[in-house]
Amino acid sequence: MDGIIVINKPEGITSHQVVKEIRKLFPGVKAGHSGTLDPMATGILPVCIGKATRLVEYIIELPKSYRAEITLGKTTDTEDATGRVLTESIVPLLGQDEIENILESFTGEIEQLPPFYSAVKYKGKPLYHWTRKGEEAPRRIRKTYIYGIKLVGYIPERTAQITIDVRCSKGTYIRTLAADIGNKVGCGAHLSALNRLAVGPYSLSESNSPDQAAQLAAQGCYGKLVKPMETAIMHLPKLVLEQEDLDSLRCGRTVVLTSVPGSMDIAINEVCRVYNKDNKFLALVRFMETEQDRVLKTVKYLER
Repeated sequence: MDGIIVINKPEGITSHQVVKEIRKLFPGVKAGHSGTLDPMATGILPVCIGKATRLVEYIIELPKSYRAEITLGKTTDTEDATGRVLTESIVPLLGQDEIENILESFTGEIEQLPPFYSAVKYKGKPLYHWTRKGEEAPRRIRKTYIYGIKLVGYIPERTAQITIDVRCSKGTYIRTLAADIGNKVGCGAHLSALNRLAVGPYSLSESNSPDQAAQLAAQGCYGKLVKPMETAIMHLPKLVLEQEDLDSLRCGRTVVLTSVPGSMDIAINEVCRVYNKDNKFLALVRFMETEQDRVLKTVKYLER
């Protein structure tokens, strides 16, 4: 069994626990998730099974969308609702236009300092390891990209919370974004709820809860549960090759491109999906250029 299972992770369990439950449904089959969600977060968690586990690195690169609830006026040591409150401040009464202008300032490329309670490594161990030991490990500023932020809810007379929709690149800490927004408002803030709405092409409308996944697997309805693994990488260019060329790629030999349809539109160093004449997805290759030729080099041959 090979493919992607799109899980709607409930609150209170880890991403690893979700994968553990999926492994029980497919004994002996490899499984792994493609982008951790914190226990307090809910939403889309693509789980790769079988040969699709070899595509995890490409799924992690996909843009992600979130709905985040931010509580203004309180900061925590984890930057979310699970942490210890560090400061409490009066929330200034801001108009919706002022909030939207602040949000707009976070679009595009931004810099983030990873939270002390995060999986970013220092000396081979995650930052949370050092933090829990009472040691402050050095953190490096990371660049990330916010494609867009939309204000979904803000009623200043009744609540100190704002709700936003965010579409961002990999490596974005929504917790840190919430804290930084709070700093810009002038009162501090923390992330009080988070729902991941989409990962690349996968959305909540096509997801299943862990219980629903177990039920579909028990009924043998794998077509409704497991998506073809290439659905995660449809944004990559597609090439259809002759069997002779596929045999070369399988053996790790480069293939010289001559008249493969669509190959002239592919950028140098770009990764492509490769299919046979029966439209079966077989491999990922990299498009390269030597002094003499334009060639394809195997990145992953998934049918080995």
